[in-house]
Amino acid sequence: MRTPAYYGYGNGNGNDIVQEYVSPGPDVFGGDFESFKELPVSEKQKVIEREAQEYGMEKPKGYKVSFHYNPHVEYHHFGSSHPMKPWRLTLTKQLVVAYGLEYTMDLFEPRPATLDELAVFHDREYLSYLSRVTPQNAQPEDASHLAFGFGGESNDCPVFDGLWNYVCLYSGASMHAAHNLTNKQSDIAINWSGGLHHAKKNLASGFCYVNDIVLAIQHLLTQNQRVLYIDIDVHHGDGVEQAFESTDRVFTLSYHKYGNDRNGWPFFPGTGNITDMGPTDPTNRGKGHTLNIPLDDGIDDEQYKWLFKTITGAVVDKYQPNAIVLQSGADSLGGDRLGRFNLNIKAHGFCIETVKNFGRPLLLIGGGGYTPRNVARTWCHETAVCVGANLHNNLPTHLPYLQAFQGEENGGGILYPDLHNTKRHDNANSTSKLQKLVSHALDNLRYMEGAPSVVVNTRGLTEEQIMKVREQIDRELDDEREDRHYLSVEKTRRTRERNVGGRGERGLR
Repeated sequence: MRTPAYYGYGNGNGNDIVQEYVSPGPDVFGGDFESFKELPVSEKQKVIEREAQEYGMEKPKGYKVSFHYNPHVEYHHFGSSHPMKPWRLTLTKQLVVAYGLEYTMDLFEPRPATLDELAVFHDREYLSYLSRVTPQNAQPEDASHLAFGFGGESNDCPVFDGLWNYVCLYSGASMHAAHNLTNKQSDIAINWSGGLHHAKKNLASGFCYVNDIVLAIQHLLTQNQRVLYIDIDVHHGDGVEQAFESTDRVFTLSYHKYGNDRNGWPFFPGTGNITDMGPTDPTNRGKGHTLNIPLDDGIDDEQYKWLFKTITGAVVDKYQPNAIVLQSGADSLGGDRLGRFNLNIKAHGFCIETVKNFGRPLLLIGGGGYTPRNVARTWCHETAVCVGANLHNNLPTHLPYLQAFQGEENGGGILYPDLHNTKRHDNANSTSKLQKLVSHALDNLRYMEGAPSVVVNTRGLTEEQIMKVREQIDRELDDEREDRHYLSVEKTRRTRERNVGGRGERGLR
């Protein structure tokens, strides 16, 4: 799939007429995976090392990228008919390794999160139920089972073997990635197993059981005044928005499909209109710190790129975040099993490149994505974007599961297939409609007073505790202002009593 030599562009001078021959790099593996897997482990490692060397895979200069992944997360299974396939994480990992990207990052295998760590956000009663429920002891008619978001007609959040281990693994990875950012061990931290943005404080929702994003942001807030959360999943990031709706220390920005699905029902979760800007109470600090960008079916690459760059740039300029969390849900890709957009891989990756260029500490996490091979392609490409690497289009022949990417319907064995090869949605997003949307979004930003300035929390307090402290301080400041006002009034009264006529006459005592 690769030629033994190639022709480059000489030394780059404008008068180069004949392209000069460039000798090939180290010999790369020319066989298929069947022969690759027969090699000893040491020889397999050498193949990958040669791949990395030939294509210049090295750690970026001037900043550090870390990759946080516990391989045990990929062993879980929601059920044969369920669209969520943790196998997509296996494919992503194999692509990252096959291209030699492992040599460009610091690699970490995080431990699972503990119940106490998850309880920083989630209710303990909910976590206790989550930790003990199994397919064997689950009681579908039990009030707690239904109240916590399990069962029901859709059964979006099934109880499966190893559920508790699964949520602890992906949450632990996001929290570990956030920790790397706060202690300045990384500038960009990646956890593709995370991004489960629909989970609420005591409710499983939309394939999400524990909201690792909220937990990671809470950790970032211990060292950062302001965190910007950006969501490019095809579904609205409702769980994260709801968690931080009453604080000005987190700004949530979500790009998603809004409206009815193909059956006429509201597209899940049915929230996130342009008019939804957080609390309406003017005294609530979170007012104006939510921006939703509702899109219709079929938005294409150029439209999405323009929209994302324009609006996200305006938010960063106004809010001035100290850190950014980007949920890179891949169900916004064309051809996704559940999504309704027409985005190709590089257009999706444009969002990561745009945010990376803002130069803030960045936590990059996964999310939705229900065509596993394209999810893996996209997250591999976006890993490369983070480290500044360019990947060749022909997939490495030593890639495990190479057959999953072969055939016209599976992308033809390349990294960047046209994702409209099997299905393209009619584009209901006209230019004028998107221009009005941008105008409305920028108008919404006026309601935000500006970047709040608060004392950085270095004691590991939760956002809820911080807000209580801030409320107490605000009350004390209000009391102090009232005292000053009272003293001022009293001083004026006494002055007037002693200077009744205004000409130096003293009043009666």
